[in-house]
Amino acid sequence: MSRIPLLFLILIPFNLFASDLSELSLEEKVGQLFMVYFEGERANENSLKLLQEAKVGGIVLYKWANKLEGPVEVQKLCFELQEDAMRYVGIPLFIAVDQEGGRVNRLQEGFTKFPSNQTLAESNNPKLAFEAAFAMGKELLSVGVNFNLAPVVDVNSNPKNPVIGTRSYGSDPKVVTEFGRESLKGYKRVGIISCLKHFPGHGDVTVDSHEVLPYVSKPLSELLTVELYPFANLVKEAPAIMTAHILFSEIDPVNPATLSKKILEDLLRKQLGFEGVIVTDSLVMQGILQGHKNLEEVVFKAIEAGSDILLIGGRGLQGAIDGEAHVDEIVAICRSVVSAVKEGRISEERIDASLKRILELKRELIFPIKIK
Repeated sequence: MSRIPLLFLILIPFNLFASDLSELSLEEKVGQLFMVYFEGERANENSLKLLQEAKVGGIVLYKWANKLEGPVEVQKLCFELQEDAMRYVGIPLFIAVDQEGGRVNRLQEGFTKFPSNQTLAESNNPKLAFEAAFAMGKELLSVGVNFNLAPVVDVNSNPKNPVIGTRSYGSDPKVVTEFGRESLKGYKRVGIISCLKHFPGHGDVTVDSHEVLPYVSKPLSELLTVELYPFANLVKEAPAIMTAHILFSEIDPVNPATLSKKILEDLLRKQLGFEGVIVTDSLVMQGILQGHKNLEEVVFKAIEAGSDILLIGGRGLQGAIDGEAHVDEIVAICRSVVSAVKEGRISEERIDASLKRILELKRELIFPIKIK
């Protein structure tokens, strides 16, 4: 099968995007809300099933799932995925990775090893965050990755935190904000979509949300001075923000942030004024599954809370863990969401609201054109 170059994908004629949301089927609309993983070094029957049967709008790459053994291999994989997306969906994919620098890097062999956020901040030179993001973004774009799940702007306020540490720019919210802003600028300059994480802040926890649900009991007034400070000050500059699987009991005593309308709609959208795309952290992490029947229930709650992109990625940071969602399960969940809309359990207007934000971001990536 012949494969088309990325340049062609960037120059796709406008009519391959539906200019009116009504031109998309319900299945196509719902599929755009999902960013999922599959196992394979190249496009294969698994990725084809996700595109043909679920019409997914994004793929997230992992070393354990896709090997990613060098720039040529990654580029071939991304080009094939985009070609298949255009053939079976008609809308380009978000192709995402976690390429933070430091210890969290999905692309390793043949790619530059960038310093951690902590190391960058120790330079006291925020411009280095711009330079690192710009250089990293160029590498990503050259192999067909268009969405980086970075930068981390969690304030590392708790030295016992098992998951943030060197991923943070530090314990000073103003320093974190300054370096985060430069990172956003670097990605924007090169044309990569960036994503602030993890809202409302993952810095003051003592357990890992990959394994268990963390709790933070600070009042909103205190959160605004530390954890929320970078997000509140960068919200107008960020194209996307990722949620944290943390229960902020003083804001919502029942639902973790990812599943909380109070946090996503009331706080992030209304109070802070964020108009971009809300991305969930991976919905198969144990912290978010805790207390729920299954992944489907979590997906439904995330939609109801106001999430736009539903990320079904890996359970762990470094590799596959027992119980990873498989392709058939992902397809079944997409179909369940479609059925829920048809039955009136989820409104189509709710789906359209997320879809509009997603397609606007895709158009910004490929065309400087806004959806009416």
